[in-house]
Amino acid sequence: MNIATILGIIFGIGILSYATSEATTSLSVFYNFSGIAIVLGGTIAATFICYPLKQVMQVFSAFFVVMKREDLPIGNYIHELVYISEQLTTKGRVNLEKELPGIENIFLKDAVQMLIDGYSKEELREILDTRINQTYEQEMASTGVFRSMAKFSPAFGLIGTLIGLISMMQTMGGDIKQVGPAMAVALTATLYGILLAYMVFLPIAVKVEGRIEERIILMSVIRDGILFMKDKAPGPIVMDKLKAYLPPRKWSSIKKRS
Repeated sequence: MNIATILGIIFGIGILSYATSEATTSLSVFYNFSGIAIVLGGTIAATFICYPLKQVMQVFSAFFVVMKREDLPIGNYIHELVYISEQLTTKGRVNLEKELPGIENIFLKDAVQMLIDGYSKEELREILDTRINQTYEQEMASTGVFRSMAKFSPAFGLIGTLIGLISMMQTMGGDIKQVGPAMAVALTATLYGILLAYMVFLPIAVKVEGRIEERIILMSVIRDGILFMKDKAPGPIVMDKLKAYLPPRKWSSIKKRS
């Protein structure tokens, strides 16, 4: 996560906190441990009912990886593909195999290996398209966990409020002055549920989906580059065709490989 993103989050939370403090005379009224426990406990329980433990753990681990990673350097990969294309043109498929140990991206490495092995263009397209589609479907399905949690948390916030109201009704025969504070505490559970849904779970889902889209674009760049190589397209043509995946302002990010 870059500094601008962190500053944006801090700035937004700061405005929200300031507005909240100005809207009430006591911030302590927003603290309700029982409400937090009901919303979090209920959301977690419902999530594990819907999804297996392994899938939930994978989704959360993937989220932390995504949050740490910057934008994928597609420009660098484009030039790497151009470099591989030039090696293929000048030295042939046999010598290209020497480049495999230096390729870190597994999808690119497998694609180059298939190119070396002499797969036809149709076979390359079919295999690479299948891998791209499977990656997209599997990873997009995983973001459903966060979207489900965004649906569950407001519902359990309402449940927490109802529990608080029931408890409040039991004490209405006593001091009427206690009704207002008790009502405020009861409503905080709904607040927690909505905040979790729209400030945590949905933003996470959108963030992860954006990273998945970036990865699919990168895989598409690699697929097209390999197909261009199969057609024996010269390096400059490969470069110009793959640049179409990037906006003009990012063409300068295609750094030359030494």
